[in-house]
Amino acid sequence: MDNINTLRRSELCFGLNDNELEMLAAIFHSRQVNRNEIILKEGEPSNDLYIIARGRVKILMTSSSNPGDMEKIATLKDNEIYGEFALLDGSTRSASVIADEDSFFLYADYLDFHRFMEENEHIGFIIMKNLAKILTAKLRKTNFELRNGAY
Repeated sequence: MDNINTLRRSELCFGLNDNELEMLAAIFHSRQVNRNEIILKEGEPSNDLYIIARGRVKILMTSSSNPGDMEKIATLKDNEIYGEFALLDGSTRSASVIADEDSFFLYADYLDFHRFMEENEHIGFIIMKNLAKILTAKLRKTNFELRNGAY
């Protein structure tokens, strides 16, 4: 799978030109997972950002009403990102991620990503602006669901 085209389709990279995408692609690695494979576990150290190149994942959190159970809070598909909190605070994972089908991802390490953005400030600015839009959309969706009793 072509990393540059995957990055081009991701909201995280909107506004980057071909040269900038090629530079960014150098810090990303690829990973293939099978259906039902655990990709990330809630509470574990957080150090990678993921972009779904192909596939679908479930985002799960420990149930507040029954701590032994997991509740699905979202499903993500092609071109969407997860693990984005790792870029901001590096704290532990706030949720678990499980492959809902055979999937293929690109991922970048927190330190590599930050180093890249510091060395390429213009690209870093565009990425952080896009990340702010992505997180704002997720927060608005959560607010809407809370208002309508989805939780």
